[in-house]
Amino acid sequence: MRFAIRDDDTNFFTDPDELRDCYGAVWDLVPPSLCIITKVKGNWPKWTEHIYEHKQDTDWESWQADNTIYPIEENEALIDFLKTMIRAGKIDVCFHAKHHRNSDEILPPEVESNYIRCAEYFTVDDHADEIKQEIEHLSRLLDYKVSVFAPPQDLLSFAGYTSVLQAGLNICGGGISFLKKQKDLKGTLNMLKQFAFKTIFPNDPYPFVLDFRTHKEIPYYYPLLPTTHLETLINQFEMVRKHDGDFVLSTHHAEFDYRMEYDLRLKMKDVLKQFLAYIARFELEYISLSKMLSTPLPKYSKRTW
Repeated sequence: MRFAIRDDDTNFFTDPDELRDCYGAVWDLVPPSLCIITKVKGNWPKWTEHIYEHKQDTDWESWQADNTIYPIEENEALIDFLKTMIRAGKIDVCFHAKHHRNSDEILPPEVESNYIRCAEYFTVDDHADEIKQEIEHLSRLLDYKVSVFAPPQDLLSFAGYTSVLQAGLNICGGGISFLKKQKDLKGTLNMLKQFAFKTIFPNDPYPFVLDFRTHKEIPYYYPLLPTTHLETLINQFEMVRKHDGDFVLSTHHAEFDYRMEYDLRLKMKDVLKQFLAYIARFELEYISLSKMLSTPLPKYSKRTW
């Protein structure tokens, strides 16, 4: 079984000390995959706190008016830190968004309680060239080949999905039905695998990396949020372990000091520590997202799908 950590929203405002505090006791075990916003719009820390507090009642008009662009390279301390930690093998870097804002003239309808305004690639537009430029820029900046995309708000339209593929990226998550994906021989085989799996295990998300002709995808991940119970994560982990699959824990380091909504005595980082202590009893391959999505399952895997 393979285990990775996806961490969203590293950007210009990220302080290296914040990352050290969050992952200093973790990255020797598993390198967190930091999913980067390359040119975040607006005062990210201010609006993160505001949206967390007000949720759908956020002052979206003021949020939209705060549209100053902050390129990540202007935080030189962060760039130096990332390059050092990448060379040490302690972190991995993926692409998350350019601005983390949807620029469509007409916004798509809300999806459940998701924040469509932040879903940059839940769009009707073609962003392939833009994504390519950002990936090339980020790769040069960090001297590291960026190969994985993790969609903001975990939302992709078909146009957004196509843009990502044309940019040559692998994908973690995304919310696109497998019926809409590549229909070549490998794509059809992937569709049949998932149909067969869901027939036998109707309550289990498909727990393996999918290998398409042009890219790879891990369709599901498991979020650690201020609402997540440890028992929920353990049950999800055990489901994936039952299949000897691929488990991606998705979180946001900016929320590590948030109190858990169901128990104010706990912080989110406490739940992470408890979860990592639980899974340490099992034989796992701790791996980055980039490696998970670029290498085959190990030969000792019991995978049959």
